Amino acid sequence: MLSPLLGLLLFAAPQGPDTPGPHDVGIRDLLVQDQRFSQGTIDSRIYYPATTAGMNTAADPSGGPYPLVNMMHGWLGSADGLDSLSIHIASWGFVVISTDTNRGLFPDTADYARDSRSLLWWVENEAQDFQSWLSGMVAAGTEWAATGHSMGGGTLGELIGIEPRVRTIIGMQAASNGAGQAPVENFDGQCYWIAGSVDNIVRPNTVRSWFERANRNRHNVYFLVNGMGHLGPIENPPNNEPLPGAEQARQHRLLLGGILRYEMKGEEDLSKEVFSMQTLGDPTDRECANFAPIVWGEPDTLGSTQLALGTAARLSGSVALAWSPTPAQRQTPYGLLGLDPLQTIRIFSGTGGASGVVEPLPFDASAFTGQTLYVTAAALGAGRSPQLGNTVEIAVP
Repeated sequence: MLSPLLGLLLFAAPQGPDTPGPHDVGIRDLLVQDQRFSQGTIDSRIYYPATTAGMNTAADPSGGPYPLVNMMHGWLGSADGLDSLSIHIASWGFVVISTDTNRGLFPDTADYARDSRSLLWWVENEAQDFQSWLSGMVAAGTEWAATGHSMGGGTLGELIGIEPRVRTIIGMQAASNGAGQAPVENFDGQCYWIAGSVDNIVRPNTVRSWFERANRNRHNVYFLVNGMGHLGPIENPPNNEPLPGAEQARQHRLLLGGILRYEMKGEEDLSKEVFSMQTLGDPTDRECANFAPIVWGEPDTLGSTQLALGTAARLSGSVALAWSPTPAQRQTPYGLLGLDPLQTIRIFSGTGGASGVVEPLPFDASAFTGQTLYVTAAALGAGRSPQLGNTVEIAVP
């Protein structure tokens, strides 16, 4: 018989996205000579899995190639002002290239976007060169992600307007930028937007307007961190706001770490931590407008046949959850169906409400003890065509 402690350890969820990852992280300041887009010399700082942590340490390609992420600072900011967040992302097996240009009083966001595009291409090209210190760190031809704070968040629209390989963007307190509006409206990748409820520099409504514009996206989520101001993701966020600075920083580690691992590494078991509305003490509200719903599920408690399920779908739309004891891989007009349609059982049908997050009461799966159930969701309405979500496998104790 398992001891209670050993049972808890075996049942433990994957290490949370707010905690440090398994990789040591190296940092280098670079002056990149751009020969692809004629951007000249570009100041940057790069963070990467390394053999030992510190400045200018050797890269560690043994776990690579790693996904590539661009980071952009805010107005009057700098790359090192986001060191902790960039290090955190890299510790989970990412290469983060941080654009360190346009730091003055009168930045040029179009130039800032072009610099970021050039840096992404430069890192990928270097990683294909066997003689480069970045050899093997990044694969060629894969999708990229980008994130930015304040002005940097507002520049994301301009970046996706010129670089189609950026498929996931995360705007942290993203400032208004008229030049980026049309690209965001036409973007069909993944968008995430983080706002602070007491941010008087970039107010929540400004951030939410990006969410409202991004209406063609596979995933589109607005996070409102209650009690947070404008400087939550930077080094040493202020403690003179309702939410302590350490918790503001943790929320950014959790959200960025979880989103990037979910979208770029396929770690679907993190989705509950990122999207659930039932985490005790969580200061963050969510609004979802996901074309394809995000699904999660697990036993409600250790050894229980009661299954806790959830989905982040579409606010004001409808959603249906279903399971099957047999998987499938069937293409439909609504996406890939991961359930056997002949054995599918609908277990919930209702509205996404004001958040789009649906977490019904736990369901009894005792009839399937010892089996694996396959769970998915379909999102409907809210002015969009129906779409199936991912399929989750749940082993019933």
